[in-house]
Amino acid sequence: MTARLGGEHQECKERESTHRRLTMTTRRLSRRHFLQGSALVAGGAFMVACAPVAGDPGAGAADEGESMSEEPIELVAQYWGTRPEFIEDREILAQRMTEKFPNVTASQNSVPGGQYGEKVLTAIAAGTPPDTMQLNHRWEPFFRGQEALLNVIPFADADDEFTFDVFYPRIIELGTTEGQLVTVPRGWNPFVIYYNRALFREAGLDDLPTSWENDTWNWDSFLETAQALTVDSDGDGRADVYGMFFPYWYPFLRLGGGDVLSDDQQSSGLGSPEALAALQWLADLRLTHGVSPTPAEIEGLGSAQDLFTAGRVAMFTAGAWGIGALTRVEGLDWDVGPLPRAAGQPPVGYTQYYGHGIPKGTQSADWSWEYLKIISDEESNITVAQTIGDVPAMRHIAESEHFAGLPKPPTRQVFIDSAPHMQVWPTIAPITEIMSRAITPELNLAFLGEKSVEDAVAAAGPQVDEILAALWGN
Repeated sequence: MTARLGGEHQECKERESTHRRLTMTTRRLSRRHFLQGSALVAGGAFMVACAPVAGDPGAGAADEGESMSEEPIELVAQYWGTRPEFIEDREILAQRMTEKFPNVTASQNSVPGGQYGEKVLTAIAAGTPPDTMQLNHRWEPFFRGQEALLNVIPFADADDEFTFDVFYPRIIELGTTEGQLVTVPRGWNPFVIYYNRALFREAGLDDLPTSWENDTWNWDSFLETAQALTVDSDGDGRADVYGMFFPYWYPFLRLGGGDVLSDDQQSSGLGSPEALAALQWLADLRLTHGVSPTPAEIEGLGSAQDLFTAGRVAMFTAGAWGIGALTRVEGLDWDVGPLPRAAGQPPVGYTQYYGHGIPKGTQSADWSWEYLKIISDEESNITVAQTIGDVPAMRHIAESEHFAGLPKPPTRQVFIDSAPHMQVWPTIAPITEIMSRAITPELNLAFLGEKSVEDAVAAAGPQVDEILAALWGN
């Protein structure tokens, strides 16, 4: 069995590494110059803002009374991720484009996640941007900050065949900045608690609640549940089954009412009472209560999903991407529940959404738009649900038999019911640099017990402030 979630986590780490290298090139620029799209690639500078906006829907098929050329067109679609199911999906999309428009061929340029940003930036610098590109909560802010993407709203407004009304409104709301939307959504990954029902029964526990509004499923009851599931069966002082594993800390920060940035996004927000309390609670799960393993305790045992399928971890947090691989594990009795609420805080449905956009400089923007329509249409959303395993961005597809009606996990509705509480991480351009370079290394020391949470936050804060000062020109 290939561990899908492990691969996803590795790609995430690779993307963060490359994204960190790229965003560091912009951190010393003023806000004006940053928003002009400066970045250094291969020892030279490029200006995305100076790239020609060919095919902007002021010329071409989007104009009333005009039609697109029937001359042969070759589109390049840029993607990250090279797993077989991804490649197959993209080949089908390309075939569908050619079936609809016989003069158009669409080639996929799929690269490992760690190479994505550099690949796209190099192409833009060379004057050969892709015609469409994959975007998510990480790359969308970065490329928007570089002014490298076209606003797709004018394309949609000029197209009688397309409407944003079919998508979850919250995704469109979260993706819109200053009246511009650069991503046509395809899917989203709400974070939930995955849990092993067999281990729950062995511990005499009921299944998790399914409602995000259930305030009895809170941090106290979560800890009690994790403690009941943590078992040292051989008495050697080391748990053989851990109640919980958290590969991601940010959802819990938001659950506790904290965030990485201040409300005005001018400084670090980690020093707030809510943020400090949430981070301390996470650290205590591992260091005080022993319900979550340290890296040393699980060294060589694989990813969160590997630990889960092996029965070594009873609960873990992840997005909807965990569905695909877990469904293929024979004999595994599992389900999902909502993230637990912190005292005095509303439900938080932390999510990561993704879709596709059109880079500035493409010579085929109208054709790019036609391709985006195929990538995000009903048939494509069904593929997202049934093959890839994520939640479709189209609400009526997500709530149909294509996703909600599938048998595993039994309570798939938990993913869908998170929609009213949907939150993403801050959408400023250098957010990945802030998260991966400034914050996570310090918090990892706190979660290992090598620093106090207060000291880790105190060390991370000035680094966050420095990045923000470069962004805003302070």
